[in-house]
Amino acid sequence: EPGNVIAFRDPEIGDNLLVVPVIPLSHGLPRKWKYPQVHLLATKQGIVIKPIADDVRVRPLRQGVEITTAGTLQVSRVSPEEKASIELDATRQASTGMMSAGPLSRILDLEKWKRNSLDNFMEKRQSLQFAIAKTKSKRTREKARQELQNFYFASGFEAEALGVMETIRSDRPEIENEPEFRLMRGAANWLMERYGLARADLFHKSLEGNDEGIFWRALVVAGEGKLPEVAYELRKVGGIASPYPKSIKMPTALQVAAAAVELGDVKQAAQYLEVLKVDGPTRAEKDQINFVAGKLKELSGDVDGAISDWESVMEGVHRPTRAKAAVARTELLLKLELFTSKDAIEEYEKLRFVWRGDDFEFELLRRLGGLYLEENMYREGLTALRQAATYFPDHENSDQVTRQMSDAFLKLYMEDGADVLPPITAIALYDEFRELTPPGADGDDMIRRLADRLVDIDLLDRAAFLLEAQVDFRLKGEKKSIVGARLALIYLLNREYDKALESLDKSETLKLADELASERILLRAQALIGLQQTGQALEILAPESNLKAEYVRAGIYWRAKQWNEASKSMAKVVRELKTKSRQALNEDQALAVLSVSIAYTLDRNEAAVSLIVANYAEAMLQTQYADAFILITDPPEAGMMNYRGLDGIVQKVASFKGFMDEYKKRVADGQLSSLY
Repeated sequence: EPGNVIAFRDPEIGDNLLVVPVIPLSHGLPRKWKYPQVHLLATKQGIVIKPIADDVRVRPLRQGVEITTAGTLQVSRVSPEEKASIELDATRQASTGMMSAGPLSRILDLEKWKRNSLDNFMEKRQSLQFAIAKTKSKRTREKARQELQNFYFASGFEAEALGVMETIRSDRPEIENEPEFRLMRGAANWLMERYGLARADLFHKSLEGNDEGIFWRALVVAGEGKLPEVAYELRKVGGIASPYPKSIKMPTALQVAAAAVELGDVKQAAQYLEVLKVDGPTRAEKDQINFVAGKLKELSGDVDGAISDWESVMEGVHRPTRAKAAVARTELLLKLELFTSKDAIEEYEKLRFVWRGDDFEFELLRRLGGLYLEENMYREGLTALRQAATYFPDHENSDQVTRQMSDAFLKLYMEDGADVLPPITAIALYDEFRELTPPGADGDDMIRRLADRLVDIDLLDRAAFLLEAQVDFRLKGEKKSIVGARLALIYLLNREYDKALESLDKSETLKLADELASERILLRAQALIGLQQTGQALEILAPESNLKAEYVRAGIYWRAKQWNEASKSMAKVVRELKTKSRQALNEDQALAVLSVSIAYTLDRNEAAVSLIVANYAEAMLQTQYADAFILITDPPEAGMMNYRGLDGIVQKVASFKGFMDEYKKRVADGQLSSLY
């Protein structure tokens, strides 16, 4: 709001001045404007007008301040570019509180090198090179080289500028400590997207406290993919780019516009884009402008306009921006639920070969991997994430990708995610990404679960391979003995008896729990039996008196047709099963009674057979073994038993419940790891 005009005379200079106070505070003119009939002076607050002609009139209005003359006010026509720059500068200063801070501090002076085209580039370059050749002293030669360096830099030939700068530095190394040298070399590297080299120069102490240095440092951080961290600084000192030659102004101002979008400053972002549009951009530059314009429209809620801009860019000529536009469009369509994850995957797969080798590809692979995992496409997801981590091992976020892979792998095999996969697929996936197996208890549990599934589908060799690695490399103490017992059992089921003994030997540990120690003895005995070493098996079973041990002993004697010893072991089995005389028998008890009866009969121990009949005949007649029991225990009419006729029954009962039967059943139910 302008106030009334105040006229006064400058007491020192004697100029007549007209002052218009304005509200709010800190609103003034950042620079001096000179016209034939009037001068507008730079102010911190309000408007100060110095009339040159006598007929100048100043009048405050609600919408501004009117300056007129009795005749024609001689004011130059403002070009669209100048108009946009003026409006942008005013907006920038108002939005960042820069009105009272004075002009931005600069280091580079490139005004004289601004060029509208490269029409006379060759002639100018040759002229500068000739000037260098004519110099006779180091000082004049350095100055002439700097002119060529500035010409290259302002014309968009950053690599050539760096070449000249290196020549200057080799002649006078201490020039590296001068801010102009550091800033231009760092800026040239930034324009070539060599952000590491740019950082080394632009964060040099010689650039501390300078607005232009702050501006280029912020550009480095933005170029490294961390625009949100420096968006405010870029918006605050973005006016630095205004006087730059077009080849430098275009990419830097685009970053400032993107920063304004990041901060939600719609007005400033729009004005920056307007400045760039009237600056005669090339087709490639138009693509970049339209990409940021799409971001601005998305921020403003014009999603159709944003998508339209990005689709236009996708048909453009600037390949990196085409790829970015495709990603932005896909993410917006996902957000609007107009795309499914599978639609997005299809789009991103197309982009994998559009632009490669920088941060864009890393983020694309990372996003693609996440989408695949969301769709339970684990192999594709883990492959994409592995490629991101492998192709970009030095990327600052590569550890996050590795952690994402590990979390997905853990969920897959520890939270039953793999249950949705066919067993063969689950195993193949584990083999392909086995390096993701976590250390410690989680990894051991993962392998245990996987081994269960392998045994469940009768892939005993693969299950043994997994557990073998645990025994050899991962486990110690009692856990090693437990897994060693499971491994031995798998080898027994696969009839690899020597390997069963080997796994027991290398997992042997002192001070085991009694139950586990007993189980390992029984497994060893079974392995020895399989190797036809029954004598050794009986020897190690000698201290054992439990039910399982008696079954194993009975099996040994039965197969050896040592009926006296077999009958003794089976009699103990009958007792261990708590078989009561003249009471109903369960399946195990009935089979045990039948077995001991056969052994007594074949041992021709008629007294023992008679005792069995007295105690269990009535109960046995109620079981499925009634006919066999009668045949075995009834005396023959001729007074002699036909022992050869018992062969069929003996063979049938030879498969009576043994030590391995319970294990086979539980393993078949996928409970290998529950055995110990």
